[in-house]
Amino acid sequence: MRRGGTLILCYHRVAEGVEDPFHLCVSPDNFAAHLEEISRAREPSTLADVSIPSRRPRVIVTLDDGYRDNLTNALPIAESKGIPITVFVTSGILGNHKGFWWDRLGTLLRSRPPHVQEVDLPVGDRNVHLPIGSSGLRADLDAVRRHLLPLRVTEIERALDAVAEQWQVSSASPPDAGTLTPQELLRLEASDIVTIGAHTVDHVRLRDRPVWEQQDTITGSKRELEQAIGRPVSHFAYPFGHRDEFDEHSVDAVRSAAFDTACTTIPGTAWPSADLHRLPRRLVMDWGRLFFKVQMQRWKIG
Repeated sequence: MRRGGTLILCYHRVAEGVEDPFHLCVSPDNFAAHLEEISRAREPSTLADVSIPSRRPRVIVTLDDGYRDNLTNALPIAESKGIPITVFVTSGILGNHKGFWWDRLGTLLRSRPPHVQEVDLPVGDRNVHLPIGSSGLRADLDAVRRHLLPLRVTEIERALDAVAEQWQVSSASPPDAGTLTPQELLRLEASDIVTIGAHTVDHVRLRDRPVWEQQDTITGSKRELEQAIGRPVSHFAYPFGHRDEFDEHSVDAVRSAAFDTACTTIPGTAWPSADLHRLPRRLVMDWGRLFFKVQMQRWKIG
């Protein structure tokens, strides 16, 4: 890594022994090993320093969404290793017992009655008929998710409720996929190593949403989180974060909301000259120590 580069890592959950169809979880042991490798070979840092040149390669650890295990599992490990973390919280999930819609989708498809070979999915003002059950759960999840992703979150929730009613099954989010409550957010934020960032109100796919909707969910998340924790929220992460998941209106809204930085999930290294509202990140999976170490070496030239 050339002098001054910063590697921003993107995690979601720190948990094991749970249903994880989208591969969002890193086990506590592996998370601890990752942080140990960062301490050994890099300079742990925060987003506040991303534009400041450094003599050593920096690494910033971030976690997206606002799962409860960020508090119960990730925080104690990070504190024990002395590694700062930034947690991007979807403000609308605070105290919401439904959890995230993709976790509900996983529950729903795992509960599919054996005789059902098609999902009748209400999408906007039409119904989409998708064959399921022949290619495995992950293929079914991906197929349904593609049709749900462009919708507003309220529309996604209605679609899941409708399918659950058709099948007479539960679509409740798994208990292990719980999200932070307002009280738990305060406990998380109270740690000296934690920075709370915003992740929209509802974790909607921003691209192609009307400008006013994008502004509402972006500025709303900042306002709601600042009210919840009683201090400024200066950093943002685009939901899903790929190039095709947000647009110029999203970036303009983030700048207008006066966020200092905004993270994508576009792979790369952040240099001091990088656009602070399009910072690249590397997605981390449930890798053991050796594989993570190899990935860190590969990313040096990214």
